[in-house]
Amino acid sequence: MSQFWLIKERRQIQERVAFFQRWLEKEWDFNYPVTWEPKVYRNKRSLSQNALFHVWLRELAEHFTAKGYEISEEEMKDLMKHRFLGVEDRVIHNTVIPGQLRKSRGLDPGEMMAFLDQVWAWAADHGKTLEIPADSEYMKLRGDQ
Repeated sequence: MSQFWLIKERRQIQERVAFFQRWLEKEWDFNYPVTWEPKVYRNKRSLSQNALFHVWLRELAEHFTAKGYEISEEEMKDLMKHRFLGVEDRVIHNTVIPGQLRKSRGLDPGEMMAFLDQVWAWAADHGKTLEIPADSEYMKLRGDQ
């Protein structure tokens, strides 16, 4: 399980470091090394973007099934992730599982927007115009309103 501690202001540093230390002492298995990596925090993709992606997966699955290519929403999701997000090695403690589909949950809103753009264009190239609700965050970010 992944843990992280977000620090938004200088005054939070001491409290977060102390919390991290307590967590390590109580929860960490010291048979394995631990890393501490400061990095810029970015918000994850929005719920609106994720919901639209799943609507599109359903539309695409129905489109291809109607054409005689039986495919589920989950299979369509894997195809889109494979085509546009690719694969990465997953590390669990000291075990490396190579070539796993990259997850969309770690994308920030801009990365998710680019991914949705790719899915939308791919669908159009394959004869399916995907619905984009006029009031959706995606439409607003595209600037089509």
